[in-house]
Amino acid sequence: MADAAALGTVSQLWRYPASSLAGERQDAIEVGSRTVAGDRLFGLVDATNGEIARQDREAKWHKVPLIRTRLSVARELEVAVPGGGWLAAPGAESDRAVSAFLGFEASIRPFGQENAAPSYAGPLTEARYAKAPIHLLTTASLARLKALHPEGAADPRR
Repeated sequence: MADAAALGTVSQLWRYPASSLAGERQDAIEVGSRTVAGDRLFGLVDATNGEIARQDREAKWHKVPLIRTRLSVARELEVAVPGGGWLAAPGAESDRAVSAFLGFEASIRPFGQENAAPSYAGPLTEARYAKAPIHLLTTASLARLKALHPEGAADPRR
């Protein structure tokens, strides 16, 4: 039997309540049969056309990872743009703050009806994470990315 230290150690756990936005570091996570509990319950969209944020694809989404997210004990989403306080989301006030930060009309919406408040219309449906709902990243992988692209900043949270 191999020594546990030889296999590796978990040094950080992160949960991302809203896809593509900054997540929250956790001391412990609950891993279910499909994903981490409380992960990717919400998404950010361009409110004019319903396009879901993809910070890796278009420049208009590049600032999205700077928007912080967290879940309350009651599993209610809160967001904060840089320089701003925590706001309940989804909601008009949080959408205004996010839109002002990004420079275009944006909206936070739930993935699936089970994450939507009864009065909230239009939950998102996307299976973007169905193939890889949990990501494990090693420090060796980060070091290799840095060696391949020394001027880059491989952020383990992204």
